[in-house]
Amino acid sequence: MARPIKETVDYFPHQCIHRKTMFIIEEKYGNNGYAFWFKLLEMLGASPSHVIDCRNNGQMEFLQAKTHLDEVTTNSLLNLLAKLQAIDPELWGIKVIWCQNFVDGIADVYKNRKKEPPTKPTHLLVNSSSNGTSNDISSSRNADKR
Repeated sequence: MARPIKETVDYFPHQCIHRKTMFIIEEKYGNNGYAFWFKLLEMLGASPSHVIDCRNNGQMEFLQAKTHLDEVTTNSLLNLLAKLQAIDPELWGIKVIWCQNFVDGIADVYKNRKKEPPTKPTHLLVNSSSNGTSNDISSSRNADKR
């Protein structure tokens, strides 16, 4: 029986020179902003299909525990990241975290696995608008590319 191909990663590239997003969140939140961003990226890397569904209270609690930040600060940071388009603002509107730049940055991992990287889980937007919410993120790899 063939082993399933992983949909998580054990590492991701960490740039040494940061752009405006890091400057803004570090300026506004200090070291907490810096740490939050990289812990969020670590969680995305370890999450199936690189999606964090914060509609699940347990996921949001875990994100807060991992980043050592309260709910207000966590939401404030995520709102800012969406405003800056560091995370997808449309998905964050339904409390789902997706970062296209993160997935683009690890595309070589999937090339080595001879598998397409996961794509933006647009089906969650359709499911969310038609029936409230959906907890199904497993088919995000089949969603249309942006």
